[in-house]
Amino acid sequence: MTQIQRRQWWTAVHRYCGLATMIFLLIASMTGVVLSFAEPLDAALNRDLFQRDDTAPIDPLAAAAALTRARPGLIVTALPLTVEPGRTLQVGVAARPGVPAPGYDQVFVDRADGHVRGVRAGGAGWDRRHLVEGVFEFHFTLLAGTWGRWVMGVVALGWLLGNFVGVYLTLPLRAPFWRQWKRTWQMRASSPLPRQLLDLHRASALWLLGGVTILAFTSVCMNFFDEAFTPAVKALSPARPSLFDRPPPPAPAAPRITPAQALAAARASGPDGQPAKVSYFPEWDTYSVMFTHDGVENYRGLGPVSVIVGGADGRVIERDDPYTDSAGRQLSRALYPLHTGQIIGGWGVALDVLLGLATIEMIVTGVYLWLKRRGARVKARRARRAAA
Repeated sequence: MTQIQRRQWWTAVHRYCGLATMIFLLIASMTGVVLSFAEPLDAALNRDLFQRDDTAPIDPLAAAAALTRARPGLIVTALPLTVEPGRTLQVGVAARPGVPAPGYDQVFVDRADGHVRGVRAGGAGWDRRHLVEGVFEFHFTLLAGTWGRWVMGVVALGWLLGNFVGVYLTLPLRAPFWRQWKRTWQMRASSPLPRQLLDLHRASALWLLGGVTILAFTSVCMNFFDEAFTPAVKALSPARPSLFDRPPPPAPAAPRITPAQALAAARASGPDGQPAKVSYFPEWDTYSVMFTHDGVENYRGLGPVSVIVGGADGRVIERDDPYTDSAGRQLSRALYPLHTGQIIGGWGVALDVLLGLATIEMIVTGVYLWLKRRGARVKARRARRAAA
């Protein structure tokens, strides 16, 4: 195969990878950009649940205790310990063993006096209560469950392959190499529109290659997390054993300690950072107390450190610290922060939005260039067949 033939073959691979994945990739990019603003969007759509009068707040632990006293059939399963001014306290709840399910799993508590502002059942939907969760499920699974997740995983794999093939296609065929290749990193306003779009398609792909590759790679890993990624990581670099690696007891139990007791025990164990959230897992009758650098749930670096507390005496069972765990565990914990950009905070999220918009641009310009050149390719094929 000559160099020209090889280039033509890889051009076809790049073209058909793009055409096969473009609709799904467009969906993923658009929904991904929206999800970068998930929290403020959810709060804007549901102001009656999220916003309160900006008066002196009561402590979240006191508010959770008041909630369970007023509604004794509930267990608090998620309790943020820091809430920004002007927001209600969003508490995750579940029914106590033997009590009928309440029909909701989120309670919004006004931190001024502890009264319930509203409730919501989690899940995907297209009404304002569930729109953000619906966008997330559409982004991750196309609302098609496991099959949809696999489809998006294959799309991400095609995206990853197409990125590297695209870089190969920008490499010049003739010398001087660096002078020729430098041209593909640039755009010239004096060029005609088709050339400007080609320049935009190639230059944006080259300048943003690192970020787009990270997005594609983490998408593949998360979409095939249980089927391929986790078995590979366990084989190569297993994490420390955890309570949650074992099956839970046959029946869930009611909490034997309060969130306040779990928080006190976790604090006494001496983790770095500030407590950000207390979560309860009824299956294991244990609490997880999350610690971050600023006391707000976030996923900078490898994400938060958690202290697991349980038993009737509220003892510390284990500490989930990815920073001191195996390389495999660290890679697993890095996937979500890398994919969302949260690994470096607000600037990373902004970069993630830019990458999503750039991916949409590359799809649009790629389709334009394909349509622009398709007529010439069809004419050339017909001419070859006629000559044969």
